Amino acid sequence: MSTRGVIAFENPDDKTCRSIYVHFDMYLDGAGITLTQHYTTPERVEKLLALGGLSALGDKLSKDDPEPDAQDVCIAYHRDYHEEYDAPDEWESADKLLEQAHHMYWAEYVYVFRNGEWVFDTPYQPKGWRSVKQTLQELQEEK
Repeated sequence: MSTRGVIAFENPDDKTCRSIYVHFDMYLDGAGITLTQHYTTPERVEKLLALGGLSALGDKLSKDDPEPDAQDVCIAYHRDYHEEYDAPDEWESADKLLEQAHHMYWAEYVYVFRNGEWVFDTPYQPKGWRSVKQTLQELQEEK
């Protein structure tokens, strides 16, 4: 069983988005932690999107990625499985992406890099865009 998700970058000027699909392990305490620890700049998020669709999100973009304290490498359909390149999809807004994420991808989570921070929502039961870091912290405090 897979936990599908979408990773997007929101353009700060016009609020349009570009997104990629990720097939495995996109739950909050997996992908959310990876995104907030290893994809923290617009440049790094752009490089992640440039990989196209992913089978799995990793801490590193490639084996040669100098990301400190990183272990797993992203598994990209095009680069690693030699499938046709699945370029990022373009969206009018993050809200439009969220509306379609369950129909197009069966996504359970949508992550958006917005103004230097990761936010997320759940397409099947939207609750509004929430800070990934803050939500992870709240979940940790509940334990």
